[in-house]
Order: sequence, then C-alpha cells, then structure tokens
Amino acid sequence: MDYSEQEERSTISESGSSNSYDQQQPSFADEHGLMELLEGDRAYDLIYRNCKSALGDQCELLSILRNGFGNVGSRAKLKAFQVFQEAVEMKHAGEEGGGKARVKYGWCAVKKTELKSVLEYGFSQPRNDGCYGRGLYLSPDNALLECLKDSAAESEDGMRFLLLSRIILGKSEIVPLGSTQSCPSSPEFDSGVDDLASPSKYIVWSTHMNTHVLPEFLVCIKAPFNFNRSVKRLRSPWMAFPVLIKALSKFLPPTQILIIQKHYKDQQNRRISRSELIQRVRHITGDKLLVHIIKAFGHKVQH
Repeated sequence: MDYSEQEERSTISESGSSNSYDQQQPSFADEHGLMELLEGDRAYDLIYRNCKSALGDQCELLSILRNGFGNVGSRAKLKAFQVFQEAVEMKHAGEEGGGKARVKYGWCAVKKTELKSVLEYGFSQPRNDGCYGRGLYLSPDNALLECLKDSAAESEDGMRFLLLSRIILGKSEIVPLGSTQSCPSSPEFDSGVDDLASPSKYIVWSTHMNTHVLPEFLVCIKAPFNFNRSVKRLRSPWMAFPVLIKALSKFLPPTQILIIQKHYKDQQNRRISRSELIQRVRHITGDKLLVHIIKAFGHKVQH
C-alpha cells in the first residue's frame, strides 16, 4: 500500500489563540520535525483504516504524524534512500522482471526517548531478538498487531510509538530461524524475509538499516498496559487444522488458502514448527477472523 503523497505540506492543527508560553514551548510534532496529519488527509485515512482493521477497539489511536524531513540530517537520509533505491533498481535491471527496488512499508516500534535521534541520524544498533540474525526487523504494513505485541509500553498509560517506514527490499532471501547472519549471503540479495510467499518479518541487515529504511510516519497508540500478555493465543485444542482451513475457505480467496495449505504441509513434514505455522496463519487471516471461526466451531460442538 502506498501512503505517500506528492504534495508536501504541513497539516498541523492550528489553534484559534496563542500566547507567549505556547510560542516558547514547541509541540511534540515540532520538536521531532514531524507534521500532524488530520482526518481527510489521504495518508491519514489509509493508515487509520489499516490500524483499525488490525486492532479493532483494543487500542486507542491518538495521532498520526508525517516525517517533515526538515533538518539537514533527515534530508540527507531522504536523499541517501533515493540514491540507494536507484542503485538497487540498476542492480537488478537485467533480471527477469528486474529493474525494481521493491519498496514496501513496514512497522517498527521505537521508544519516545530515542525517536528524535532515529529520525535525524538513523538506527544506532540492531533492533530485534536475534532470531533471524543481526539487523532491523520490521513487520509488513498489514501486520501491525505483530509489531505492537513486540513493543513495550512507555508508561502505565500504555503509550506506544510505531514508525511506518519505507523499505528497499530489492531481492529477498529466506533467513532461517536461528540464523546468525549480519549481511546478505551474496551480492544478489538485498534483504531477508522469514517466508518468501507470505513474510511476517522483513529483515534489513545492520549494514543496510540506515540506507534501505526511511521512517516516514509515526503512529502514537494507547494500548492496555498488559496488552502484550493479554493477546490470546489462537491455538485451539479441539479444532484440527484441516477443519480450520475448510472454514477459512469460506472467507478467504483461493490464493491465500493455497498458501495456508502449503504452510500446513510444511508443518506436517516438520519443515516448520506448529507455533510457526500458527503465526503464519495468523498473519494471513488476522486474529479477528480466527477468533470468529474458532468461537463458532466451539458453539457447534457444544450443541
């Protein structure tokens, strides 16, 4: 999904009155070089719908802000990103279906205290649990819930800060769980994913994380303080996967059902674990649909 717009303008809300104190105290947006987006802005509406679709009423969306690229450091990062995007396009120009940098959007959680430095200077160190090597892990733009679960609340009020960034994926390679990789395995690759068909993680190596990732939007969300622990595991002991797949086929297109069947076959052949299978299915379907199907199945069993 493309959230960007050609027109670069500030949409910070204006107050009808001001005083010297307001003028002396910069807003959160001004302090971080951001522009607050308002309802009706194309990017705001797309991101808002994305967030509501993923989170429902579990969380409160407080604000959506755009990176204004107003200082020297952030403008340099924007220029560098554009240069590397062109370089990746040239690198793959001769390949079948080549000439594409495959720029996608991805989510990454940040702390409020580090937000300003990340926006101006970039990421100072890898941000991950090390399961897929050394680098920056981002969730695809349709997997906000996974990113939010990996984030930590800033305080007891449950504030979370999530960056939505443009990512140059180029040609991706599969990175197995437990990898210690810290750069592409060969010059032909530009990034890593946990699954080529339906990735739940974009892996940008530490060598690339400040040239191939461009923070463009900040979403401020208020989640329950125990949100990470309260998200239910959608693992049903009474519903076999073939039954679940059959039920899902009534709601999902055939292409997604084929992907789920492939993941299930991989799990049966012990290529992936059951927990990894569940995570991949959740990424495709979303938690809301799975909960609906499992609850409906449970009611049928009871009756």
